[in-house]
This record gives sequence, C-alpha cells and structure tokens, in this order.
Amino acid sequence: MGQYHYVVNLTKREFIHPHKLGCGLKLWEQIANHPGTGAALIILLACSNGRGGGDLKDDPAGMIGRWAGDQIAVVGDYAENGDLPKQFKAKEIYRQCGDFERATPYRDISEDVAAVIERELGGKFKGDGWREWTPDDGGDSVRGMRPDLVISVPKA
Repeated sequence: MGQYHYVVNLTKREFIHPHKLGCGLKLWEQIANHPGTGAALIILLACSNGRGGGDLKDDPAGMIGRWAGDQIAVVGDYAENGDLPKQFKAKEIYRQCGDFERATPYRDISEDVAAVIERELGGKFKGDGWREWTPDDGGDSVRGMRPDLVISVPKA
C-alpha cells in the first residue's frame, strides 16, 4: 500500500492536505503532480515576495510567505514519535491531521493556498476528496511561463 504523508507546519500547527491540491498522499505522488504540494510549499515558504519581477500577485489571505522561518516536517503514517524533536510526537501529529471527525490542534490551510495557486496559474481544483487540476484555458496542463516583454526585430 505505501506510506502516506502530510506537510505540517509544527510552529503554527497547520498542514496542507495533498488531495485538496490534486495529489495523492504518497511522497512520489506529491512530487509527480503539479500544481500540488510542491507549488504550495514554494508559496508558503517564500520570504521575499514583492521585491522583484515575477513575484506573485497580491495575497489578501496572507498565504505567501506564511510559513517562512517556521519548523516544517513531512510526516508519514509510519512515523514514530522519535522521528522529530521530542516536543513533537510525529505519530500523533499524522493522526491529528487526518482526523476530520473531531477538532484537533492542527488546522488545514489547503483551501487558502489552493486559492493562490488557482489565481496565479489560471485554473481550478475541482471535485471532492482527491481533486483534479483544470486550467482555465481548457488544456490538460498548467499554464507555461509567459514573457513580460517580447521584442521582435522586423526582417530586412
């Protein structure tokens, strides 16, 4: 079956759920899908957005750089409590992130970071449970990079 993982902010007690970002829970599934948890981490860990060309747009929800400087871990369901510093119980953290029936100390911020990805890449995460990424242009992949400026030289 394999091991399943959540990306967890130990400092803020937040996590992102891969299914809500179009990925499976296994490590390979998370690195193979874009956009997904990788894109979410780039957004959450950015510490200098707004200082140069190519930065992300305004962020009213405060997701860009939200996790910069925090303790972050990728915690699997096979984790043992000794896998993290002793104040964190890895086995318990994984269980709490996956407990949708009861309130837990860990907050799922997947919807908020998904909104940033949707706005920036021009698409939507659609469906319930394990969502699917659908670009606004109807294609089957994410929008490629587009230059800010194109200079063309007329032929002589």
